[in-house]
Amino acid sequence: MGDQDIKNAIVNTMLQNGIVGGHKAQRQSVAGWAVASHNEGRAKDLIDDLIQEGVIESYGGGHRDNIRLASVDRAVDYLKANGGDLPWGYD
Repeated sequence: MGDQDIKNAIVNTMLQNGIVGGHKAQRQSVAGWAVASHNEGRAKDLIDDLIQEGVIESYGGGHRDNIRLASVDRAVDYLKANGGDLPWGYD
């Protein structure tokens, strides 16, 4: 699984689970939900890239390392632009 595939899986998973707005999740949890265990470490690193790209934002600070999507529209646009699959109902 390449880096772009992992990024797409992260955004898809967060979109599918509604991790946007007032909802948040820990970076480690999202990585575990999105990819197989042997790709989790890389997924955690790629979340930083998605934060820099403005697709994901850090939330709350502290030791929990919470994240959420910046917006549903931004996530959908990102997946469309990068060949990702959209969850049902977002196309």
